[in-house]
Amino acid sequence: MKKSTLILLAFLVSNLSLLAQTYTTGTINLSSTSGLEYSAQIDITQTEVTLTLIGPSDRWLGIGFGVNSMTLNGDLVIYDGVSMSDRTFQGVGTPPVADSNQDWSIDSNSISSGKRTIVAKRSLNTGEANDYVFSPSDTSINLVWARGASASFALAYHGVNRGATSSGITLSNDEFQLAQNIKIYPIPAKERINLKLPSGINVNSITIYNVLGKETHKVSFLQNYVDISNLNSGIYLLKINTDNSNYTKRFIKL
Repeated sequence: MKKSTLILLAFLVSNLSLLAQTYTTGTINLSSTSGLEYSAQIDITQTEVTLTLIGPSDRWLGIGFGVNSMTLNGDLVIYDGVSMSDRTFQGVGTPPVADSNQDWSIDSNSISSGKRTIVAKRSLNTGEANDYVFSPSDTSINLVWARGASASFALAYHGVNRGATSSGITLSNDEFQLAQNIKIYPIPAKERINLKLPSGINVNSITIYNVLGKETHKVSFLQNYVDISNLNSGIYLLKINTDNSNYTKRFIKL
């Protein structure tokens, strides 16, 4: 019985932790051409992907996913001066066409010193046949990129302003450090669990689950402890829900 409980707990911790984690490519330097520098970053959670593009502010910027060239039916997105245009490659030398469904939404679009920074999001799997399916279990991704050859948002031939690369995907260092710096004590505990949180974390609520994955307790976070006096003795998971992510810790109730 004890072995089964520990296996179930490990499974639950794994699944709750996945919800809390962000996997990232980090900054990918696509082009270092002076005045036309172009970079990308892809961040993946359990529910969505965030794409950050930084490049010249006066022309279109494009990036394709899971391909090494303008592969037929490959997925890409282009910032066209107005929106993130979801498109599909038609093969090398043929302009990509816009998808019937536009899945990317822009969170922010700012310009500073001639550099545009765009942050856009979409779901991991749009359900469309030609859209790339992102996953937090991905360890790498192939990418192609291009930008306008001149100061224009008209989608014209890019010339030499293009390339292909690949990038590894790893757990975000920021997420890892935050998770490591969140402390709960004492363990085991009888009456309450105290929380020690790093600065910058705004906790919205705390949820407690038993080893069967059933929610047993949920409170709005108004203080730096959680009353557990009414819980039965056993092993529990404490899920800390913040503005930006979730973090899961294990504790034992005496």
